[in-house]
Amino acid sequence: MMEEKYKILAVDDNPINLKLLSRALINSDYEIHTASSGEEALRIARQVHPDLILLDVIMPGMSGYEVCKKLQENEQTAYIPVIFLSAKNEAVDKAKGLSLGAVDYLTKPFNPLEINARVRTHLSARRSTILLLRKNQELTETINELQKQLDKQIKGQKAINYLHKISSTTFHIVQDSIELYMASKSENLPVTTVHIPVFEGPELVVVLSLHGFEKEYPTLIVEHLVQKFVEGFFKGLATDALKVNESILTHLFNTLIDRFSPDIYQVAFTFSLSIFDLKQKQMYFYGLNQNTPFEISPGKEPDWIKGKAILIDSELRNFITAIRLPLHSEQRFVHYLSAQSDLNNTLYEQVFIPALTQNQYDLQKSVLWLDDRLPAGKNDQAFLIVSVK
Repeated sequence: MMEEKYKILAVDDNPINLKLLSRALINSDYEIHTASSGEEALRIARQVHPDLILLDVIMPGMSGYEVCKKLQENEQTAYIPVIFLSAKNEAVDKAKGLSLGAVDYLTKPFNPLEINARVRTHLSARRSTILLLRKNQELTETINELQKQLDKQIKGQKAINYLHKISSTTFHIVQDSIELYMASKSENLPVTTVHIPVFEGPELVVVLSLHGFEKEYPTLIVEHLVQKFVEGFFKGLATDALKVNESILTHLFNTLIDRFSPDIYQVAFTFSLSIFDLKQKQMYFYGLNQNTPFEISPGKEPDWIKGKAILIDSELRNFITAIRLPLHSEQRFVHYLSAQSDLNNTLYEQVFIPALTQNQYDLQKSVLWLDDRLPAGKNDQAFLIVSVK
């Protein structure tokens, strides 16, 4: 359910047209904002982040085409769909409008039924995206507040004690259809290489894997912000009853890349998401500069997981691995992280394959076996073992 109204911005230099639009769109689900010029439209768009813009093409000063172009150039407004408004006797270049990002055209004088139908169609088609954008905005505000709180505590032992309190390195999840065990080992604090369950439900389990290049508290702080962002994202999906799919997960992954760039926080780390959709029996893996999990299942040759590649539109696409594969009973996956960036098959052959095969693929016995044979060192190491039942 939409908790907030859809926000619509109507832009026309004729006040009569604005009144007609506002009356035509009287709906308990709509919050109407109006602007009588291009400059005013851009200002309001940046302030209220409308879900849809109805934009007159021919206006004095800045035309609708210019407004649309400036909307596309601003990352805060580039995602907003635009429906152009034009009179029957106006010479408008529809191809130009569509190339600038417009999604539709409406002709004046307005037909209230047509306006409502077109608006409802475009808003319905973008409902999931609108919800995700609103959740992102809420999470950004939460993260900013958390960052302020942490900044106040960053100096002194109080901050270190706080980080130790909120940082866990061992997790065990047991459900009817899946079991997961996550552990990190290190001689020194802070531990910045971890697998963390960020969402756990009967139909969905999500693990965030983080590998910090430095064992330092600024890295731990940023990783904690990433964790809280992802937790909030999936909690929001569950609240709004949205189903996980490739589009939503790709949107999340791209958002993480943009929001937590090393250029912003001046700390270096890699991350990945392992998503287990237990209802649809699908596994998704999205990784930035991380190896994929390794499959060690009964009756199958051990190897890196393989599946359908997911295309990621990012400047970092050469450093990203994104795949989707089916889940079935008896599968076993291991995801190991360490300071060794170029991880090959050797460690899996010498440690993880024996851990599972010599313990009849029993997860808990395998974990105990690993705990004895992966001694803690100066550098962090973390492993995740997954058993699909």
